[in-house]
Amino acid sequence: MFAFRSRGVLQSRLGSVTLQSSSACRLPIHASRSASTAADEAAPQPSIWPRRKKTIFALFAVVGIALTSSIDDMVAPPLLPGTPEDKARVHGLHALYEIALPIVKKLREDPDYIEADVYGNYSEDEKLQRLSSGPLRGSRGLGLQKIFYNDKEKKAVNVAFLGNGLEGWPTIVHGGVLATVVDEHLARLAIRHFPERTGVTANLELKYRAPVRSNKFYSFHATLDQERSTERKAWVNGEVRDYNGKLCVEATGLFVVPKTYKLQKVGERY
Repeated sequence: MFAFRSRGVLQSRLGSVTLQSSSACRLPIHASRSASTAADEAAPQPSIWPRRKKTIFALFAVVGIALTSSIDDMVAPPLLPGTPEDKARVHGLHALYEIALPIVKKLREDPDYIEADVYGNYSEDEKLQRLSSGPLRGSRGLGLQKIFYNDKEKKAVNVAFLGNGLEGWPTIVHGGVLATVVDEHLARLAIRHFPERTGVTANLELKYRAPVRSNKFYSFHATLDQERSTERKAWVNGEVRDYNGKLCVEATGLFVVPKTYKLQKVGERY
């Protein structure tokens, strides 16, 4: 205890000495300053505001250009199908499909999957009479659709590009459009299962899990529920996933072959 008090007293005394010494040392310094130094201090320093102003203006200009470009992409009207610009973009989508999509590479490496075009057994005139290959064609809509069938596991994958003409809200694909593409894709697997090679949708349920953004590639998956399905009824489960595999939509569909009327056969490449 004594040592602690003595040390405290000593520290306080040393502190006072230090303060006195530093005060004494500061006085001659102030007194010895020259007139030129005082004049320099009195002279106004150049303002850095002009430089800051230029930096701020440059920053606003960059942000403005970026926002303008982004807004232009959002509000620009979709390209009309069949125009030179549209054909060039569709050609570019096919190039991306061939070289840039990991899921395509993966499916092509699996010998159980067979690659095919949508409506591959239909003529061009017949395609124009169908929603997905007619009014929704071109880079603004379903710019590309490729199907991979796996008859061994009763699965199918549709790799599709969803253009900005399919939006229900800026940058977001309309839920009804997604339902249309999902309905067709699940039906492909059901019809491929039916001996009649035809059928209709009896029930379709969708659960939207995440926004689906336009001008991107997505994969539509379908799997036949073999335990519940028969020669006239097919239950099919489906999913929609983005480029990174994130789940966006879940679906379940029931497809049937009617007994009361005869349907045209769709064929192997629907």
